[in-house]
Amino acid sequence: MNLAHIIVAGLLALVLLAFQRGSSQHRPWASLLAYLLIVAAGAVAVLRLFGRHELADLPQLFINLALLLALIAQRGNVVELFRNSGPRQSRLAILLRKETWL
Repeated sequence: MNLAHIIVAGLLALVLLAFQRGSSQHRPWASLLAYLLIVAAGAVAVLRLFGRHELADLPQLFINLALLLALIAQRGNVVELFRNSGPRQSRLAILLRKETWL
């Protein structure tokens, strides 16, 4: 299970680092949040990798808090977390909106 935490936290940091704003407007608060999430995810991955699990609790708490605030902002609607505002819909959002599975 520890390896899963390391991989997921590392991938989270890499995905956030790879974000390209393109022509959209710079948002300082969003940039700060992204930076803090990168640091927290990187810290979780590195601390767990080196066996310092007890120190990974605080950065993990920050990541969980960010997810909680995102869910509160969407009134608990998980699908809205994956909605794409552009014309192209997220494959995950499409999957989550499916009413029937078979």
